[in-house]
Amino acid sequence: MFIIYAPLNPKIYSIGGIALSLGAWILTFFYAKILKEKPYKIILLGIELIPFCYILAYLFFPNTFFGAILVYCLYQITFIFGDYLGRAETLIFAKKPLLSWLDKRKQIGYLLGLGIAFLFYAILDSNKITQKELQIYYIHFLLFLLQCGVFFTLFYAFAKRKNV
Repeated sequence: MFIIYAPLNPKIYSIGGIALSLGAWILTFFYAKILKEKPYKIILLGIELIPFCYILAYLFFPNTFFGAILVYCLYQITFIFGDYLGRAETLIFAKKPLLSWLDKRKQIGYLLGLGIAFLFYAILDSNKITQKELQIYYIHFLLFLLQCGVFFTLFYAFAKRKNV
């Protein structure tokens, strides 16, 4: 993130934090309508489309102010929904074993992703690709493929659950 956000003035982080807090606060007014399974699925799939946008934004506008501000704004939008998604999962999937199963799968996903990133950077280093900006740029191609997998896995899981 330090490489991607390098072109931004630190004041932007304060503005982004204010927008994030306001957005999350406004979202709470809609909890009565959206803390249900169908809206949760739609919102989660929508939120999972946003990474495609910020990955592409970085790939098309690497190390530029426009690319950095676009990525930052898109990240802030996903963060607005962070509390909602956590609360929705807890309320919609309120069975302790199911929540435990979901959280275990998330942590396995994080560990695998971080391990793959480590290996990816090690491969780049071994091939004498050591410029940080170039490494970050290259990993975004891998992130794009990963995000495709995440999105289609979610879509499949929701379609399968609908038929159960």
